[in-house]
Amino acid sequence: MKKLLVLPLVALAVFGLSACTGGGTPEASGTPEVLIWVDSVREPAAKAYKESVSGEVDVDIEVVDTTELQSKISLFNTTGSGWPDVVFAGAPNDIAAWAEPSNGYAANLTELVDQKVFDDYEGANDWCLIDGKMYCLKNDLAQSVLWYDTTVFEQLGLTVPTTMEEFAAEAMKLEGTGYVAGAIGDANFYASYLWPSGCPMSTVTAPNEVLIDPDAPECKRVAELVQPLVDAGVLDTRSSFDASFLSDVAQAGNVAMSFGPSWFGEFVIRPESSWGIPAGHMTAAPMPIWDGADVNYSGEWGGGIWAVSSHAEFPDAAADAAVYMATSPDIAKDSVTFPGSKPAYEAWAARVSGDAYYAADPVPAMIEQASRINTTEHPVRFDISGQVNSVLQTELNAGAPVDEAIRKFQESLIQLAPGSGYTVVE
Repeated sequence: MKKLLVLPLVALAVFGLSACTGGGTPEASGTPEVLIWVDSVREPAAKAYKESVSGEVDVDIEVVDTTELQSKISLFNTTGSGWPDVVFAGAPNDIAAWAEPSNGYAANLTELVDQKVFDDYEGANDWCLIDGKMYCLKNDLAQSVLWYDTTVFEQLGLTVPTTMEEFAAEAMKLEGTGYVAGAIGDANFYASYLWPSGCPMSTVTAPNEVLIDPDAPECKRVAELVQPLVDAGVLDTRSSFDASFLSDVAQAGNVAMSFGPSWFGEFVIRPESSWGIPAGHMTAAPMPIWDGADVNYSGEWGGGIWAVSSHAEFPDAAADAAVYMATSPDIAKDSVTFPGSKPAYEAWAARVSGDAYYAADPVPAMIEQASRINTTEHPVRFDISGQVNSVLQTELNAGAPVDEAIRKFQESLIQLAPGSGYTVVE
């Protein structure tokens, strides 16, 4: 039976949750104590939680380098102490290692969190579902959408594409105009092309088995669609963050459209130091659908998670903290990234939808894609993000044929996966 902590009414109203110890660590007696590790961006959320439970829970907050989380957790597993009770991870893949029994850091939240909390995600928390158990809560989503410049579209007579074939056709109309349909020389190619297509790169088919198939049609069709656009000069092979791409293309206002995560608007398109697109130009549309698919899937470039320690002395309090920071509408309304939980993103949407910077409201497209992140990709214990950067991006930046870049990337994953205990199925 799940039991509620005695928390202030404001906290309970935000949580909408209950917590239980299930078969895990017994709840200690006395005033609950919770140690929270966050990055600097999430520190205000942790402080808001601390304030909401003042006098009821002793909360200690530490700002840490999230790139060191895996090594620190491994050290604590060795020494048998030191684990944070709640941790924010900017790399969502971290949960694969923490949920693995030999590591065992992440608590099974299915036993600690009320089902309504998971229901409010409407499928957007499925990344955290491993072997039928929820091991984390998504803080925010990074679902891909189609960003486009309404002014350029009107000037050139372009139509917002609804299929990938239409995307290629509209992009090809840019040949010789100086405009491009985005840049593919970074993780966006993985997140907005390969992942939505369903190309098997980290498809976990059993606890220690992963499907990686360079010959899958879902991989080949990406190369077949993209290569002509690269050859025509309407898809740039530099990164969206490359200094020369910024000066030569983006800041010159020459990006007609681009796939990108929901955070592109605030972090990439808007800032003067980045693309610097003026107000009244950009908005977002849903992802186009691949031929033969039933759903216009997204991928994700980012999307942080909250995990709770299985070693927490006060697991109920730790779980409540994670739920508050992940789902509180009061926190989410001022966030710069799209929150994962529906009550949270509704509060966020109320602000962003009315932002005069955008030519039209970009939020409906983000909401549509929030529940359409392709579930063919799963968290894995090997560093797929590192291979995206060191192999896939490097090959594309160097001008390698798109099909060769994809194959070398997947072959690098095939070589890497066994070292993390996976049998590779091709």
